[in-house]
Amino acid sequence: MKNITIILFLLLGCSSVLGQTITGNVADASGQPLPGVSIIVSGTTRGTTTDFDGNYSITAETGDTLEFTYLGMEPKEIIVGLNSVIDVSMEEDSEQLDEVIVTAFGISQEKKALGYAAQSIDADAISQTKQTNLVNALQGQVAGVQITNSGGAPGQSARIIIRGINSLDPAADNQPLFVIDGVPIDNSTVESPNTPRGLSNRAADINPADVESMSVLKGAAATALYGVRAANGAVIITTKKGQKGQVRINLNTSVGFEELNRLPELQTQYGQGFSGEYDPTSFWPSWGAPISEVAQTVPGHKYQDNWNRAFNTGVQSDHSISISGGGENATFYGSFGRFDQKGIIPFSDWARTSAKLSGTVKVSEKFDFSGSINYTNSGGNRVPHDRFMERMMYWAETQDVRDYINPDGTMKTYGNTNPIYDARFSTYEDNVNRVIGNLNFNYSPTDWLTLSYRIGTDFYSDMRTEITPGPKGIDGENSLSSTGFIEETRINSKDITSNLYVTLKKQWNDDWNTSLRLGNDIFQRKFDRVTATGEDFVIPEFYNLNNTRQIFASQNKSIRRLVGFYGDLMVNYKDFLYLNLTGRNDISSTLPKDNNSFFYPSVNLGYVFSESFELPEWFTFGKLRGSWAQVGKDTNPHILGATFVSPSVFPLDGQVGFSRNSTFGDPSLKPELTTSIEFGAQLSFFQSRLDIDVTYYKSNAEDQIIPVPISDGTGFSEYITNAGEIENSGVELVLGVDIIKTDNFQWTTTANLSRNDNEIKAIREGIEEIVVGSQFGYAGSTVTMKLIEGEAYGNLYGTSYQRFGADEDALFLQRGLPVIIGDDGFPERNANQLILGNAVPKWIGGVRNQLTYKNFELNFLIDFRADVEQYNQYDNFLSAFGKNEYTLARNDLRIFDGVLEDGSANTQEVWLGQGVGPDGRDYGAGFWRNDYRGITENFVQDASFVKLRNISLTYTLGNKILDRIPFSSLRVSLAANNIILYSPWDGFDPESFSAGAGGNAIGFTGLGFPGTQSYFLTFNFGL
Repeated sequence: MKNITIILFLLLGCSSVLGQTITGNVADASGQPLPGVSIIVSGTTRGTTTDFDGNYSITAETGDTLEFTYLGMEPKEIIVGLNSVIDVSMEEDSEQLDEVIVTAFGISQEKKALGYAAQSIDADAISQTKQTNLVNALQGQVAGVQITNSGGAPGQSARIIIRGINSLDPAADNQPLFVIDGVPIDNSTVESPNTPRGLSNRAADINPADVESMSVLKGAAATALYGVRAANGAVIITTKKGQKGQVRINLNTSVGFEELNRLPELQTQYGQGFSGEYDPTSFWPSWGAPISEVAQTVPGHKYQDNWNRAFNTGVQSDHSISISGGGENATFYGSFGRFDQKGIIPFSDWARTSAKLSGTVKVSEKFDFSGSINYTNSGGNRVPHDRFMERMMYWAETQDVRDYINPDGTMKTYGNTNPIYDARFSTYEDNVNRVIGNLNFNYSPTDWLTLSYRIGTDFYSDMRTEITPGPKGIDGENSLSSTGFIEETRINSKDITSNLYVTLKKQWNDDWNTSLRLGNDIFQRKFDRVTATGEDFVIPEFYNLNNTRQIFASQNKSIRRLVGFYGDLMVNYKDFLYLNLTGRNDISSTLPKDNNSFFYPSVNLGYVFSESFELPEWFTFGKLRGSWAQVGKDTNPHILGATFVSPSVFPLDGQVGFSRNSTFGDPSLKPELTTSIEFGAQLSFFQSRLDIDVTYYKSNAEDQIIPVPISDGTGFSEYITNAGEIENSGVELVLGVDIIKTDNFQWTTTANLSRNDNEIKAIREGIEEIVVGSQFGYAGSTVTMKLIEGEAYGNLYGTSYQRFGADEDALFLQRGLPVIIGDDGFPERNANQLILGNAVPKWIGGVRNQLTYKNFELNFLIDFRADVEQYNQYDNFLSAFGKNEYTLARNDLRIFDGVLEDGSANTQEVWLGQGVGPDGRDYGAGFWRNDYRGITENFVQDASFVKLRNISLTYTLGNKILDRIPFSSLRVSLAANNIILYSPWDGFDPESFSAGAGGNAIGFTGLGFPGTQSYFLTFNFGL
């Protein structure tokens, strides 16, 4: 009995020290559970959060105060009494109902105070997409934003365009500025000059697991404070930070598999040879005899299904761990991540290792500082996708592509280069080390004055090695190159950004509130690229520059500086009328001294009319907004006047050589100037069950800096000058609906739709056209993208069939007119290039659905683009080699629909095959090679699509199970990407494009890395 008394006394003493366990449920006013509510014992670091059902458990003593906080709800404090169960009902906070958007320089503002359109997506919306490249996470989720990826290769680049193209220079980067925690970073894509490799845009270095939210600032009014660098918009990334309370550890692990998501319609009946004759050594892969016919006499002869068998099942693994916490005066966040991907093209891979550390310190009520540093190592083997796919075109369908190597290591082939052997031994490896860091200081000597300083750096080194082996010295070998070569590339880029600003706030009275920000922004970028190329290996398979007979070197160095001074005034009247005025003056090192300083202003106004008018109960919120803004834009460094370049053959025999550059930069060059207007409305109905946001915008970018052709008699062939203007206009619609909202089941849908129209308003007098880019097509079917005054950006020009009665001066192909049939019975070709389509989608959009039932959550994202054409180079190549399904008509007799030169109906029957036809006429290489492949019109095709971008099913374990395992939370999810694709396009995924993300030439699919579909299993553990 005495022992029991002692034990009870000790337990009572412990309970008085350790406190009691408080449990309960937190819900909103309607009784709906609130997951993720933060609960802290006031004055301590002890804290917890509610689970999916709103339940919580925390240790506290009698008399302690529990603080309950949740975004959009009024904070609540409850004093612990004798009850061990405390249920809490939280009320909506009318002051916090509106969404918070992170805007320029990392400043958070209520969306209702903005006079321009901006959208954001949170960490859940980012993670659910299961995208390796952070840019792709925005796909289909933000109105007016077009994301285009360059295929499904590991680590491949993605291109983002907001509200259309603003700069007409073919080499200009029209992508927005990327900003992390207030510091601009580099998102360039530096491609290989030899052959496209699908290298990464630098935003791919960012671990998506570290991102808390992304805000997209679209128009000039939204980005005016960032100046020149944000002339194309801005993507503001906010990373995760530590929160005060108990230490939280989160572990995320995921494994995924991917495969080819789409193939062209291919024929399987004809094999190797030409003119219907079988030849096992023929270069021609599919113009031979029927496979079934040859199989009767040649053992093992069959269709090998190489297009499916050549590709592997790709594998992805993604693991990350984070730890965070803190107290009243300091918080911290640390993370480590590792991502590995093996692509569907054999031997292609990419990996990313990332580590992040950040923290905040509140020294006093007047002074605080914070900082973060992020290190990333990324890179892999970039198989040359265009070369792989082209060699797949040439490879015979009756030869096993997987049987590619002999025992002695030489290529096993019937004569053509085996694409898998080339992928294995022709390597291109990159290794990127990157550091992004920032320090932020804030000092508030009074409650109306704050001095802030932020300094950030973004540094990366990119080491690349490209190798194509020469002969091994083995008799009878088929080598990839007669000499072989090695190229070593070293790229160093360093950005430094300094931003000093002062913020003055004044509440004049109950009605008027103002905020003024004045600042100085300094930016510098140093870029250095050194390349050394060695040709003709002396010792086989020893890959070193010193083992080559010839070595050539080149170097490209540049430095760019930008100094800006800016002001930002916000006037708030009674929390329903918001006026924002900004002005910025930039001084750029890339422009002539007389024109390098330029000023641009902006003004935007937001009017929340629901705060000043009595509206029906069902009309929850209403706001009108409008803006006018200008923003300047400079150019690339070191282009003014006459410059000198060294040809690639130097140094030669110890001699250096420089020649005058063929490009001359206008010494009177002016900055580009974009002027934009924007009007919109934000409406909410039925207690925010239905939200609508609609925007109209128009922008004119004038004084375009463009390289234009000039007479060689000047001593130059290209002149960089102010030579044009482009206009973009469009509408954007964002819709949010709570379709079902009950205690156990919720269904929320967010949709966006946007349309963009553009026009080349002016091109400098004397210049008829500007060629942006072109892509090869057989026998004169090359397609060209060029700019002509009065026409749209993105027009694709090419050859076509001649039309009877066509206007000779027309720029557009008149498809409705009958085709002219020549004397030989085949359609006549028009060699003049006409506009065959436009590569800028008129409509883009997406629909995201989120359904929750108890502990289950189903998310799926559908996105689309419409009214867009692209050049299908795959189709052009496939038709040339008889691999398309439609070439099965190779032995048909046909009367082509059309008219003769005199307008009479065509009645002549012709044979589509090769050689001598049934009529005794020699048709040579046949219709598909003689005629069809040489007409661009056949290959500019509708590239619209509807895609199930992502679908995921998540289960969150409840407290009953969590109480038995050592985790505070556990989520399991299954996800899939790109598993449904509808498109009239005949080919691989129409979304892929052939060039890297940095250029302006669009609409060229090329022989790029094909698209993929993927499946994932993910576990998320919380401690």
